Amino acid sequence: MNNDNVRDNSSKQILLSVLGVAILVVAVVGVSFAAFTFTGTGTKENRITTGTISMTYSEDTNGIYITNALPTSDAEGKVLRGEKQKFDFTVASSIEGSATVQYEIAAVKDHNSTIADSDVRLYLEKKTGSSHTSVMEPKAYTPLEYDSELGTPTGAMVLYSGTHSSTTVDNFRLRMWLSDTAVVDENDIKVYTVKVNVYGKAA
Repeated sequence: MNNDNVRDNSSKQILLSVLGVAILVVAVVGVSFAAFTFTGTGTKENRITTGTISMTYSEDTNGIYITNALPTSDAEGKVLRGEKQKFDFTVASSIEGSATVQYEIAAVKDHNSTIADSDVRLYLEKKTGSSHTSVMEPKAYTPLEYDSELGTPTGAMVLYSGTHSSTTVDNFRLRMWLSDTAVVDENDIKVYTVKVNVYGKAA
């Protein structure tokens, strides 16, 4: 009888020990996750795995979107200047020695977008001196069928490819609008959102 009590007590102690360890693990993981989430909140930088090139932006969020837009010609779309009609961002590299970095700027469509890819127009400019010059003329969103060699994933659209062989800062401006050939239904709310990412590797 006494042996049974001892066994029961031992079993209870083991069970309590296991539960204590489990609670401790959950607590530690929870704290780590909270710390990670906090440090990541509000960051405006997207680094590729090489750590030698980064993309930053000054807007509140990464990317650009259109909602309930009216069809717009390419000529009009290329000069849109509204607050939400253009997205300015910077690609910067920090290179030492003779290293060369190849990179791609890609638009990644949000899965909640409801406008057809063919009805969306994207236009990318690069700043040269005090003005911007086209580096990609207006074109429909064209998703990749396979991951690119530089890491742009399937489904994203490559907007621009570049190479840096020295510490460099490039400024870009992206515009997006609804094609003038799109059919608009006033009773149907349509949206389209893309984020901008940079992918690359050292050559």
